[in-house]
Amino acid sequence: MNTNTRIRVVIRCRGAGADIFRTLVSLACQTVGPQRLSIVLASTQPQQHYGPEALLLQSSLGFHSVEVLDAAGQHPVKSINAAMLEGQEETLALVPEGARLSPRFAARCLEALERQQAQAAFPLHTAGTPDNSPLITAWNRVRPFSTEQLTRCNPIGPAALVRREAWERLGGLRPDLQLYLWDYWLRLALSGGGIARVPELLAYCRPQHKLPPWQDGQAKALLVTSMPGAFEPDACRWALAFLRDEAWAKPFTPGIIPSPREVRAMYAGQSAPHQAPVWGWGPGDLRTA
Repeated sequence: MNTNTRIRVVIRCRGAGADIFRTLVSLACQTVGPQRLSIVLASTQPQQHYGPEALLLQSSLGFHSVEVLDAAGQHPVKSINAAMLEGQEETLALVPEGARLSPRFAARCLEALERQQAQAAFPLHTAGTPDNSPLITAWNRVRPFSTEQLTRCNPIGPAALVRREAWERLGGLRPDLQLYLWDYWLRLALSGGGIARVPELLAYCRPQHKLPPWQDGQAKALLVTSMPGAFEPDACRWALAFLRDEAWAKPFTPGIIPSPREVRAMYAGQSAPHQAPVWGWGPGDLRTA
């Protein structure tokens, strides 16, 4: 690990409340040292970060710098892209507001980037899936991360490191998709950028926001149709049928794109089988994310 690497940490947040303070304190406790972190707060209430208490906390945590960007009225993607693309740091970090990061989060992700020559790295996390189901099971922990997983679900947590070169090469996030993080990781993997998973629970994050069934189905279908070459023909068939409002095409399990077998069962009017060995809990599983 390069001990001189500085990290640009981007956090989209609201005001200067307990959630952002909790996240900043966990970042200040990183074993790499807070002086190596350049914090960027893309805030929808930027004026709150200039109050006496907020300024005192920021100055006492020892970061290399703390910058507040006015994200009021901005699409989340546009504010994140603007915050990520500024600066000179070669390593970027996405961290959600309210997350509590293990002191080893930055160090272990940096080590994974270097050891695996990857373009991004993420640890096990507690964000789970949009329906609050666990995502990391005993089966998933021993199975190496692969691009194929991203054509089914998004196992990458909301807290991750990515190299600036990879972010700029792909133009950051795409604002026309609701599942913009899933879309970015899939594009990165398909472009040859390796993604490393750190097999440790290092990010304690809130469960992802649950979308209504139809909205969840639409978001997944738009993801599939935006990159049809990444998915099986049957998955593309389902996505197009769902967007055309064909009666047979159902939203399917929240956060999961149906497999070819499940699409065929859906079309035949059958109940698509649930993948219990993959997504459910088994005896003795560690309930992490």
